[in-house]
Order: sequence, then structure tokens, then C-alpha cells
Amino acid sequence: MPLILTRRLQPLHGLLDLVPVVTVVLLLLCFFLLSSSFVLQPGIKVDPPRSEFSEGTPSSRLIVAVAMSPPQVDANGNTLPAHPVLYFNDQIVTLDGLRQQLDQLLVGRGTPALVVKADRNVPLDVLTDIINVGAAHRLSIYVATKPAGP
Repeated sequence: MPLILTRRLQPLHGLLDLVPVVTVVLLLLCFFLLSSSFVLQPGIKVDPPRSEFSEGTPSSRLIVAVAMSPPQVDANGNTLPAHPVLYFNDQIVTLDGLRQQLDQLLVGRGTPALVVKADRNVPLDVLTDIINVGAAHRLSIYVATKPAGP
């Protein structure tokens, strides 16, 4: 009597189990997020001037951003002139407010750096006033620029 072998196991034609794949992808994502270092510069987005001799700015918590106000129109439809707006700690300040905040922050500290990030069309006298405020507090002052490129 011949022996007849029959196959009882059939190949699985259903859906694949995606749980292990998703788990591995999430673990890799967590690993890369935790192991990478992020360089975040707080502040307002400005368009600084370009310079062929820019060396970069030091990392500092004291950043003054100067941007020109957005275009505004008066009641007659005439365009008003833009004026510079100062930001320190992501808040709008005046020069006197900047002096007061620097007085409060610099009690008992060494000589930290003050980084001035300004738009390219900010008047020079505004930058000079900010530099004078920083110099009065004996800060190292840096003016941020972009490297000149093609």
C-alpha cells in the first residue's frame, strides 16, 4: 500500500503583522531625537547684512534683535514710514527698557556677550544706541552678519 503524504500547512495569504515594524521605527526615531543636539537660537527672524569676514557669533542668552516695522497705511491710504522695533528676550522693548533689563540680568555676572541681530535696512544710529547701552554695561558686543555667498 503506497504512502500518500498530504500537506496540511498552507502559506499565509493574509495581512502582515506591522506592530513589530512600527515599534522598531518608533524606537529608532526616539533614539535619533534623543541623541541629536539641536542648536536653537531664540529670537525674532531678521535679515542681517552679508559680510565676507563674518566669523560667527558666540552663543549667548543676551540677544537684541532689531527689525523694521511692517508697512502701515494711514486713514488716507498713504504709506507710513517704517521704524525700527527692538526685541529682547522675544519681547518688544525700548532703549530705556533694554537698559533696565540689562541692569537686572547682569547683577553679579562676569562679562557676557551681547549679540545684536539687526535687519540690513536698520539705521546706523539705532545700532549705535544699542552698542552704547551694551558698552555702558561693560558687555562684549557682537553684530551678527550672514556669510557672503553666491
